[in-house]
Amino acid sequence: MQAEIVTAAERLDQVGPAWERLWQRSDGSVFQSHGWVSGWWAAQGARSGLRLHIGLCWDGEDLAAVIPCVTRRHRGVRVLEWAAKECSDYCDAIAGPEAQDALARTWQAVVAAGGFHVIYLSHVRPGAALPQLFEAGRTIPAGLRLGTRAEQTLQVRGNGLTGAGWFRTLPKKVRNNHTRGKRILEELGTLSIGAVDGPGIAGTLDRMVQFKSTWLDATMQRNTLLDSGALGLRSLVDTLRQRQALQVFSITCGGELVAGLVNIVRGNRAAAFFSAFDRRFDRASPGTVIIVELLLWAFDHGIPEVDFLCGDEPYKFKFANARTELASYVGARTLLGRAALAAGEWADRSRPNPAAVKPARLAAA
Repeated sequence: MQAEIVTAAERLDQVGPAWERLWQRSDGSVFQSHGWVSGWWAAQGARSGLRLHIGLCWDGEDLAAVIPCVTRRHRGVRVLEWAAKECSDYCDAIAGPEAQDALARTWQAVVAAGGFHVIYLSHVRPGAALPQLFEAGRTIPAGLRLGTRAEQTLQVRGNGLTGAGWFRTLPKKVRNNHTRGKRILEELGTLSIGAVDGPGIAGTLDRMVQFKSTWLDATMQRNTLLDSGALGLRSLVDTLRQRQALQVFSITCGGELVAGLVNIVRGNRAAAFFSAFDRRFDRASPGTVIIVELLLWAFDHGIPEVDFLCGDEPYKFKFANARTELASYVGARTLLGRAALAAGEWADRSRPNPAAVKPARLAAA
């Protein structure tokens, strides 16, 4: 096996076919696909002062492992982190099921190439490939270990129920609010809720970008996916479409878009990735209405779980009945890195841990 570190965009493009074959064999998350990482790099990463630092392990002409990273300068310290971290709720390496030592060999090459002081690899879920580095007997370069920071993602599980069956499990007030929201919209014009077909996706996405940008401006917030005319979001949506993992849900009232929801649907897994709605319809709570309609659709179509991904939006805690705790892994390659890591962990002890917050429906179960 031969290790390689990719530092140039041209080389990232060249390894695409081999990367995609490995991704298909490993049944990985779309967040680790070559299209996702390369699309993010072209739209955002290359403009952000980052440097590619992607570890590959070749077995002849096939890839046996990929560790997709970049380096970023933060307060004078260069940090190794996941590529596309800001738009990927689950981050990980990729390793084929037949590769026993490829991941460790790739990690050794990533560390040996240098160019950074601190390692911070976050958003790693249980069962991911990265923790395989900690198998008994392995020597881990740069002392990679569990970090003090943790995140969580929230899910809604149908527990074998149909959409209508799941809906009946909701508190009466939640059910009434959903019915009321739809009634308000029906009074304003003909109501239509459902998946958007191919030709209508572009126009729906344009309106969603307008809705979200207007809200971000009003609240003085920023979403990097919407920078430069939402180039990042459009690139990632195109990646989902190419991999047949894209679904766009919409609510229209009198032919006018009220709310939109971009979902990742692959096999029997679904995740709500990006949503936006017209604030003029606030009284009907269209953002919550479209989430409920997605859940009804998913459970009726044999999808047992809908992932709300990261974020602490109130609606997630209202509906979620499961959560996934995400780990972080840290390490230091230099003396400066060890000092910076110690300072960061000291500061973390005074911060609340978001993974300690339980969804209300889960806590009551």
